Amino acid sequence: MSTVNMVKYYFYKGMVPKDQDRLRKLVALAYQTARDRKLCPKAVLIRSEIHDTTSINGIHQKDPLGPHVTLCYKDENQLLQDTHVASHGYVIGKDNLEGRKGKKTVWPSESELEAIPEIGYGHIPQN
Repeated sequence: MSTVNMVKYYFYKGMVPKDQDRLRKLVALAYQTARDRKLCPKAVLIRSEIHDTTSINGIHQKDPLGPHVTLCYKDENQLLQDTHVASHGYVIGKDNLEGRKGKKTVWPSESELEAIPEIGYGHIPQN
């Protein structure tokens, strides 16, 4: 069964890109970053343009992982609880909004894996 997830996107006032192509690319990066992190957002705040700094242990410094866009996500429960998840959407470069690919394949093709027998689990609902 297929479902449609309607998502509202937000920018700080005055920060919406004037260029429609750039706007589309920022939105695409934000949603792809959410999906990569297994999030199902209902609201996304695109907090920044591309930059290469972050705060690590309270110290503002260059991000060792490279340039990124800072994003915040809220799923249905977080909308009700006024909480969010923050994330970075890493990109190829300061002038390129393409999402950066991982440096190594986490899940290679089946020919490179060795499977063990499947295991079935049963769950009893708790009332």
